[in-house]
Amino acid sequence: MKYIISAILILSMMLEGFAQFNTDTFYPKAKVYLKDHKVLKGKELKVTDSGVSFFDVAGNQQQSLEMTELDFIKIPKGNHLWEGTIIGTATLALSALLIDLDTDALGQPQEKDASFYLAMAGGGAALGALVGILVPKWKPIYLKDKTAGRFLPIEFDILPGERLATIKITLKL
Repeated sequence: MKYIISAILILSMMLEGFAQFNTDTFYPKAKVYLKDHKVLKGKELKVTDSGVSFFDVAGNQQQSLEMTELDFIKIPKGNHLWEGTIIGTATLALSALLIDLDTDALGQPQEKDASFYLAMAGGGAALGALVGILVPKWKPIYLKDKTAGRFLPIEFDILPGERLATIKITLKL
């Protein structure tokens, strides 16, 4: 029984450590989103307990900001290789099917063999992979209030006596 309790305590301490924001960390590239909805692209981002400092690429100057001025921070993590490959393959395979269903000028069906489908799907996979490699994924490393970009503030009310339903969407301007 004491081993189970010890394991639960150790596991809870480990999970608590994962939930905390990692400070005193250096990132070579980042996007910093401010409260006023400005996005700053930065290099050499250093995160501390009190704030962040980085080189602003657009402003060509060193920036230092407090955590109270930030909405969230994202860093690049990988690319969209597999998503691009799947979308490209599916798109050109579907296009090949639609080309095959079309008729020629005399109304005769244009039957294609398997190599046509394979070439179209392979070309789509290559094109999609190329596009996917060029589009980076961004991982959030800091979220103010742990909610930035994670929800849409919608309220839905139904008033059965008046036969009325209302939807209220609240967005920052």
